[in-house]
Amino acid sequence: MKKTVLNILTVATLFFASAANAQVGVGVPAGDIHPSAEFEVKSTTKGFLPPRMTKAERDAIVAPAAGLLVFQTDGDVTNPTGLYFYNGTAWKNGLGATGAVGSAGATGAAGKDGNVEFQNFKVSTTSDTLYLTNGNYVIIPGISLSNPPTSGFGPALVDIDGNSYKTVYIGKQQWMAENLKVSKYNDGKIIPNVQDNTDWSNLTTDAWSTINNDLSNNTRFGKLYNWFAVSATTNNICPTGWHVPTDAEWDILINYLGGNEVAGSKMKQVGTSNWNSPNDISTNSSLFTALAGAARYSDGNFGAIGHDGNFWSSTENEASNSWLVYFNNSAIAGKSDQSKKWGLSVRCLRD
Repeated sequence: MKKTVLNILTVATLFFASAANAQVGVGVPAGDIHPSAEFEVKSTTKGFLPPRMTKAERDAIVAPAAGLLVFQTDGDVTNPTGLYFYNGTAWKNGLGATGAVGSAGATGAAGKDGNVEFQNFKVSTTSDTLYLTNGNYVIIPGISLSNPPTSGFGPALVDIDGNSYKTVYIGKQQWMAENLKVSKYNDGKIIPNVQDNTDWSNLTTDAWSTINNDLSNNTRFGKLYNWFAVSATTNNICPTGWHVPTDAEWDILINYLGGNEVAGSKMKQVGTSNWNSPNDISTNSSLFTALAGAARYSDGNFGAIGHDGNFWSSTENEASNSWLVYFNNSAIAGKSDQSKKWGLSVRCLRD
């Protein structure tokens, strides 16, 4: 009985204080209440505790007022445990957490739309910055923004056919770490598959083939494309945001790895599963993983698997020839110009 009377007196005191001053303070002298606040709580040892309830109880509140605040005690991926406020239309997570990871609905004033889902992020070994699939950065409180990593695998890359590729950071560039396998440009236009040797030798338009016209080699080595396919400017053969490297961009990579005389050993796959024996000079320390996928020559004939690997640049040398980079059973990463009718492997570089 005594406690009930005390509670009534306390409420009455707050009511009359509010009526007299139009402001109420708990732990705050009347003259120190902030002029913008109707109600202010001050403490250095205790916090403010809003109503705690489950999501079901929160959703059962009838006609909630805009600005109503509760703490939800249960949660899932799209409605995590935490503070929620009613914005006049829907309940929103006060930290925007659902938007950053969710897949249904926008949540939080500072959050991302729940329909935008960030996946496949990578944490650099030299910084705390998160690198997202699209190559952009996101700054999270307490996380510092720094330069991209200069080594190590990056997020997976997917082409228009659904093929997934490893990617790798080398210096200031990000490369595919596997050979291209796509059968159409990133706008959906089909790249013709030409198998007959005579037809291939007569081409002045885009085409691809697999080594020895054997489709099982597509999984192992990817496709061989003539230069007319890789040089297309209106139909990019690489996934959106990526491109066939220029001769100058190949130079940047090779020079970063020590130059033509040694870069090859750092870029070639180790072992003899895709290179002729002994291949004991290869370290693949860059993780580029160049394969000996040979070539299809301008007459339509194929080179031997295991002997060499050849990769197009998008740079034309003259009317009939263009630049390529080649690897063989040495430490060299060489450069040559060959007929645009050759069919070579392709690695894409991020824009």
